[in-house]
Formats: sequence, structure tokens, C-alpha cells
Amino acid sequence: MPRAYLPVWSCAEAARKERAFLRGSEAKSLALMRRAATGIRDEIVAHLGPNLPRILVLAGKGNNGADAVLTAALLRQPRAEITVLFAEGLPSTGQPAVIWSQHGAGMRVAGPKDLARLSRGTFDVILDGLLGQGFRPPLRAPYAALLRQCAQLRGFRVAIDLPSGLGDEASGPALRADLTVSIGALKRPLLTASAEAIRGRLRVIDLGLPGKSGVESCATGEVLDILRGLRPARTEKRQQGRVLIVAGSQAMPGAALMNTAAALQAGAGLVTTCLPQAMLARAAIAYPEAMWRGLLTADDGTLNTPPDVATMANKDVLLTGSGMGASAVPYLRALVTAFTGDCVLDADALRPEVVQAARPKRRTVVLLPHAGEFLRLSGKPLSSAHGMAYARRTGTLIVLKGPLTAVTDGRRLVHIPFGGPALARGGSGDLLAGIVAAVLARRRTLGLSAFDAVVAAVTWHAQAADLLRQQRGEEAIRTTELLPRLSPVLQTR
Repeated sequence: MPRAYLPVWSCAEAARKERAFLRGSEAKSLALMRRAATGIRDEIVAHLGPNLPRILVLAGKGNNGADAVLTAALLRQPRAEITVLFAEGLPSTGQPAVIWSQHGAGMRVAGPKDLARLSRGTFDVILDGLLGQGFRPPLRAPYAALLRQCAQLRGFRVAIDLPSGLGDEASGPALRADLTVSIGALKRPLLTASAEAIRGRLRVIDLGLPGKSGVESCATGEVLDILRGLRPARTEKRQQGRVLIVAGSQAMPGAALMNTAAALQAGAGLVTTCLPQAMLARAAIAYPEAMWRGLLTADDGTLNTPPDVATMANKDVLLTGSGMGASAVPYLRALVTAFTGDCVLDADALRPEVVQAARPKRRTVVLLPHAGEFLRLSGKPLSSAHGMAYARRTGTLIVLKGPLTAVTDGRRLVHIPFGGPALARGGSGDLLAGIVAAVLARRRTLGLSAFDAVVAAVTWHAQAADLLRQQRGEEAIRTTELLPRLSPVLQTR
């Protein structure tokens, strides 16, 4: 059965799990290989589309090379040209020989001596199956030369399981990938600092291998299953999450609007947004579903009047900080001190003094820092280890935003292997904050822990970005175009 969380394993752990699962069965091994290749094919098509007329396979002698050949066979379209460069000649034994005998017909065969010729052309996709999880250093001289030559090849590079040259004991040199598809689990070498510039985009395929997730895991699309079901027949709006948003300034009016739009789109039953009085009329017209409160501002255009007691009462979650400016810190401290429900702190609320004021008082406090904001909070560079340590010290739940976003409460760490460069534009974090606030506010109705609610929200945001990329590309899009994709994401598996 598909799982909401997959483990993080070393290559050695993954190999042991596979051997125990297969128990020497060739039929099981082939079935697992087909499942892996199908998953890799689907990820490639999701990124590049199905029309890939020129495919190059870099195949080593092991099962990693066989995975690459089988993936190419599944990608094959009429009139497609597939070239397989065998690092050590045609396979003659084991699964690689079986896969080649079944699927190699019509594929062109090449060897290392052909690399100069191949590097003069451009391929739609290059499948890296040279070295797999069984690689142990040192890298033999012929392979070191081969990787250097392959680095000159032009095309979108997809690493099968790991970029060739990475492993439990190997940090490179490795063949840089544009996309790495980790098979069966998230492989630990892909999380090292040395891998960040090599792995490219990261995706993980569930092969159904038995094994529980430990302290560290990665999310799958199954974490959204709780959002895919029908709502209870006897529910009403107050049971679907009451969100209070205090955000924006006259200099940055858009942040509050994006917070609000996202919270509404993500299903919150009641959304009340407090923002500068000068913005009130236009905001209310833009999103009439929300309740709006205009507040007075200081001379610099930042909020200086707190919401009244009635506005703050009976709200499940406060979202604050977006677009408020550095001078709003005293205001934010007073606000989070006065509010008694859960808090989601973003942007200008990510200051040590605000976090200190908000520290859990029998409530959940969620922080949404990117690398610069985390450095401002903790004095440390953004990393999984530093994030977990800061969450433990402050009793908070942290979304560590980056190319591979992670969620931690100090005891657990969940990587989110979705999303990508489509999110690298202003406003993405404001939308994420609104989605997190909405799902967190609904967590009791949904039957979720605060941690699982935040993981679901971050995954939802990232998968909506993936769908936006598939439909519109990554360049000529606007940040708010992500919001209409939240619903279709829940309608597909």
C-alpha cells in the first residue's frame, strides 16, 4: 500500500532491505525494476513532456544500468532515437542481460570511444545509470575519465537513484544531474552538503519495500489523502478553521492579500484579515469571502493599532508577519503575546524577540523561514541539523524553506521532495503561509496532529507548483496562478 512517509536510508540499508524483500526471486526483482522504471518515466514526462525524440542512456554493468535501459524503453515513441552507451560492453549476465534482450531491439549501441561524437549533438534526455547505490570509492581511472567526458554531454540529465559518483562513502566527483529520482527511499547521500550542487531537482519513488520511517523521512503525495475526502455532512464554517491574518503595510500591500487568498482557497471556514485602513476598500472588493478590518498605521505606513479583543477572540490560528516591515517588531511582540491560539509566523515576524514572545503556551507556533531569515533567527546557516536544534530549543515547528524544503519539530524531520524553481518568485512564501494557516486551523476537524497538518500544507503548496509547471512552464507565470491548482492536485493521485 502507498505510504504517506518514506524512510531515509543509506545505500547499504537500502540494499539490505531490497535483498530481504526479494529473497533471490528473479520474478520479484524484474517486477520491482519495472515499477522503478515506470516511476522514473512518469517523473521525466512530468518535467519534460512525452515527446523526447533523442534519448541517451549511460549504462553501467549493474542493475542501475538496466533501470536506465528499461526507462528509455518506456519513454520510446515512434521514430524516437535511443542510444545506449555501455561503459563496459553489452551485458551478458543477470537482470541487465534480461532487460537488454527484452527491450534493446532498435536501440543504438555506443561505447566510451563514441563520446566525442555524441557530445557534438544535443539530447532531449540523458539517463545516468552508470553507477548505482552499490558504488564504493575509489573511482577507478576508466570511470573517472568517463564521468569527465560525460559532463560535456548536452541534454537534461536524469540520475537513476543517485548521480554517478555519489554514495555512502563517496561525495564525488560525480556526474551532475538536473533531476535525481531516488528509488524506494530517499537516499541519505543525496542530503549531504556536497550533493546539493549535484542532485538537481529531487523526487522519490515508493517501491513498497518494507521499513518504517525513523527520525528522518520524506513525504509522499499520500499525505494529502485526508484532504481528498468529503467533508462531514453535519459540519459548519466554524468547524472548518477560523483564521486571523494580521499583515501588510502601505509599502507592501500585496502580502496580506496573498495570505488571505491562499487561506480562503485552502479551505478555511472563516478568514478575518486586519491590514492598513487605506487598503481596506480595495481588499474587500478583491476577496469578499473574507472579513476585513482596517487598522491605523504609523507615519512609516506600518500597523501600530492592534486588533480589538472581539476580533482576536475565538480564532484558531493567527498568521502574521507578511509584508509588515522591520519596524513592526514591537507591534508583533505585543500581538503574539495577546493572542491565545496557534501562531504561524512569517517574514517580518521571524525575529528572535517575536518568537520568544510567541513561544508555546499550550499552543503550536509555526515558523516559515528561508535561509536568510533562519540565519537572523538562530545565527546559524540553514540546515536540517540546525533547524532541528532550533526547533527543540524554542519548542516550535519549523518549515525550512529551500530547494528541498523540510519540516521539523525538533524530534522529527520530513523532507518535501516536490516543488522547485517555479516557486522562486516573490509571493510564494505568502501563499504558503496562508495554506499552512488554513490547514493548521482545520487540523482537529481533519484528525491531524499539528505536525502532520503542516507537512500536508507544505506538500499541497509544492504539488500545486508542480502542476502549474506542467501546465504553464516555469517562466511566464505569476505566483498567484498557483492557487487555482490546489483543487486539481487533490483530484489526482
